[in-house]
Amino acid sequence: MLLKQFKKLVVLSLTGVLIVIILNLLTVAPPHKPQSNNLVKGVWLTHLGNSFLTYTTAIDNVFHQLSLLNFNRVYISVYNKGTIYPSEYALRNHQVSLPWTDPLSSTIKQGKRQGLKIYAWYEYGMMLNKYDKLAQKHPDWLLKTDNGTQLINNNLWLNPGNPEVEQYWINLLTEVAEKYPELDGIQLDDHWGIPKAFGNKRLEMNNLTKKVVEAVRKVNSNLIISVSPNPYHFAVKNYNQDWIKWVKEKLVDEIIIQIYRPTATEVARSLTDSGIKTAHQYIPVGVGIYTGNFWSRKSLTEIAEQVSVVKKYNYGYSLFCWEYLFTPLHNSSRQEREAVFKVVNF
Repeated sequence: MLLKQFKKLVVLSLTGVLIVIILNLLTVAPPHKPQSNNLVKGVWLTHLGNSFLTYTTAIDNVFHQLSLLNFNRVYISVYNKGTIYPSEYALRNHQVSLPWTDPLSSTIKQGKRQGLKIYAWYEYGMMLNKYDKLAQKHPDWLLKTDNGTQLINNNLWLNPGNPEVEQYWINLLTEVAEKYPELDGIQLDDHWGIPKAFGNKRLEMNNLTKKVVEAVRKVNSNLIISVSPNPYHFAVKNYNQDWIKWVKEKLVDEIIIQIYRPTATEVARSLTDSGIKTAHQYIPVGVGIYTGNFWSRKSLTEIAEQVSVVKKYNYGYSLFCWEYLFTPLHNSSRQEREAVFKVVNF
């Protein structure tokens, strides 16, 4: 009896998915371009969301909506417990990435149709899940503290001073630069650093960043190199991430600082010593704004206030993340969300 019910549930689920796919294929979103603006207006899209939207063929409608609301960038998580695209150098994340598919390619194609810049966001950076097969295959690539501890923040960390780790990153990022010539950018974030528990690794991270960026630019000089770090003093002190040095040495083309604060007042206060003013003298900048999670979501009013505070300084912004703001997971209607962002994005 239970087996029959299970089979019936599976059939109904597959039928539902098939209906959604057919409907989306029959209603392809028309192309669109957001209004031209120099400010960064971005959204982060996780590997889960991107894969789901790709496999249900809903990605074109989602990007069309973002384009209509005058967003101009989407940062796609492509590296989280493996890649979401076929790679010669990294294993696939088979939890969300089906064989013989390429969600990144689909994202780039639909992003172009909607006038959006698409970035490959390497979310895990120097961090590895403790069960990661790369860590099992190359235990000598991993860092240890002075007392032999490897797990920091419940993750393993690659050694930036290891020549094989350096070559791994050069191979991985030059591969995506060559394989996807229409990709607009590559983004590294706060995990492109090393926890202070491993000691002073600032020089190693500086050298690794320089070599990787130079290698990528040899393959595709048009790719935007974006970094989304924590505020500068926190990043340097806690993660050996001297990102202002990278900006001044022209290794970075864009900075999106994660200033995840509960209120607009706290965002404004944090801007003063975040390093964004220095970076803005050299390159386009933005502020990462946290929209909440599954259990606790910010109100649209609060999000709009934080965006308004950032725009007063003529800085751009990016919202983390699409899943918790532009879907039913957020406690607001699509009409309410569109009404808010039609105002803040013009």
